[in-house]
Amino acid sequence: MTTVYVREIALKYRGPRRGTSFEAVSAPELAATFLRRVLPDPVREHFLTLFLDQRNQVTGYFVAATGTAASCPVGTKEIFQAALVSGATSILVAHNHTSMPTTPDIQPSAEDLAVTRRLCEAGNLLGIPVVDHLILNRDGFYSFLEHGQIPPRRT
Repeated sequence: MTTVYVREIALKYRGPRRGTSFEAVSAPELAATFLRRVLPDPVREHFLTLFLDQRNQVTGYFVAATGTAASCPVGTKEIFQAALVSGATSILVAHNHTSMPTTPDIQPSAEDLAVTRRLCEAGNLLGIPVVDHLILNRDGFYSFLEHGQIPPRRT
């Protein structure tokens, strides 16, 4: 007798309520507002992915990883597997820094920069570009796009 294992992936789709839709995230401020609404909690770091269509309208989101108060490792494969299954034409990624009163700085770490580079390279290969990477905290956000660390998307 041979045992065969089949791996299955499923995405739960919860569409917008009748008469409403997810908004377009045409600017980092709009993306940050949307992400704060879906962020599970501010106590631990979470890495989120927004799935976008051609007009940068959010078609879905995915909490790709949940870490500790100080870090959140994330895998490229998991992010793009979900993006492919969802039919995204581009993605916006984000993670939060847990806000301590003595550390309001949200500058990216060396690991944040490395993850962004790796995701952008993978996205370019797959034809699903990363349009921005945001770091959120209680008081603000940092946009890799606005700081020239992600090339602007060609339309």
